[in-house]
Amino acid sequence: MFQFNLTYAPGGKEVIQAAADVNQGEVLVVSAPSGTGKTTLLRILARLQPALNGQVFLNREDWLDIPASHWRVLVHYLAQKPALFEGSVADNLAKPFTIRVLSEKPFLANKAKALMAELHLPSHLWEQDARTLSGGEAARLAFVRALLIEPALMLLDEPTAALDEASRQAFYAVLQSWLRQPGHAALLVSHAEDYQLNNLKILKLSAP
Repeated sequence: MFQFNLTYAPGGKEVIQAAADVNQGEVLVVSAPSGTGKTTLLRILARLQPALNGQVFLNREDWLDIPASHWRVLVHYLAQKPALFEGSVADNLAKPFTIRVLSEKPFLANKAKALMAELHLPSHLWEQDARTLSGGEAARLAFVRALLIEPALMLLDEPTAALDEASRQAFYAVLQSWLRQPGHAALLVSHAEDYQLNNLKILKLSAP
């Protein structure tokens, strides 16, 4: 489903080589000490910054043959500190569907509310200013927003870092359910090593 073989130099430091295959239903855990390019790898795969060289394929299609705006829907990067926009939680969840690449896709408010409930986000948050959310609430809101756009691959950067144990369990339950659907896979960066998931693979970053 997803293959990459890249070399890059995080922060202009030591060159790192990263190569892996990820099949549908699998989670690739990116393992390396702090400061050795885990987040950089996810950002490169999301086409937010360049690699030194290499190739990436999604369902055997070269990533350079897919427009960047479409790629970022198919391969969605969920940053550790998610971007929240002016407006309510509902406005933030609907925001992706105002961009051109998703403009013909409907915003499913009922699905959003159901996902919020599964992730222990209370219904009264729907009309709350998104910028007043706690770190854990913001992380779960961004996860709901990512699920709504229906990517093929999620790039998850410390997605449970701001969550308590109950919220962490809910997050992994929703992610595991999403992974059971055809054509889905994920890359995960996490220091917690509390992965409550099936079909895990480990990628250890190293110098070539």
